[in-house]
Amino acid sequence: MELCPDFKTETELLERFIMKRFIAATLALAFTPAVAFAEPAGLWTRTNDTGETHIRIAAEGDLYTGTIEWMEHPRNDTENPNPDLQDRPLVGVQIFGDMAQTSPTTWEGSLYNPEDGNTYSGTLTEVSATTLELEGCAFIILCQSDTWTRVPE
Repeated sequence: MELCPDFKTETELLERFIMKRFIAATLALAFTPAVAFAEPAGLWTRTNDTGETHIRIAAEGDLYTGTIEWMEHPRNDTENPNPDLQDRPLVGVQIFGDMAQTSPTTWEGSLYNPEDGNTYSGTLTEVSATTLELEGCAFIILCQSDTWTRVPE
C-alpha cells in the first residue's frame, strides 16, 4: 500500500485522520448555539370561554409577577372571597407575584384564579420562547393547566 508522501506510516495517517475529525467535532460544538429560552418577562395571552386576556409578566428582583393588562370582555373580580375586592376591575390585578425560578425553564409560586377567586400553588413552565404552560394545583392532585402565547411587542 502506498501512502501519501507526507505520512511515514499507516498509524501516522490514521492518527492524523482522527485528529482532524476531533478538531472538526470540537469546533462544531463550540459554535453551535445552545437551546436557550427567552425569559418569561413580556406580554402573554390566554384564551378561554370568557375571551382573550393579556397578562404582563415582569421581573421583580429574583421573582416574577403577572398582572392582567387587557381583557377582551373586562369584568370585575366578582369571585373574590373578600367582599371589599369584588367591585375592583380585573384589569390591573396581579395574579401572581412570587414566582421563583426552580429550573432553567420553570418557576413556582402562588397563582390567583379570578375565575373562582381562589389562590393555588402554581408552576409556570416555558415550553418555548413563545409558549408558557401554567399549572395551578389544590391539594397536589387537583390540577388545571393553561397555555399562554407570547404577544409580539
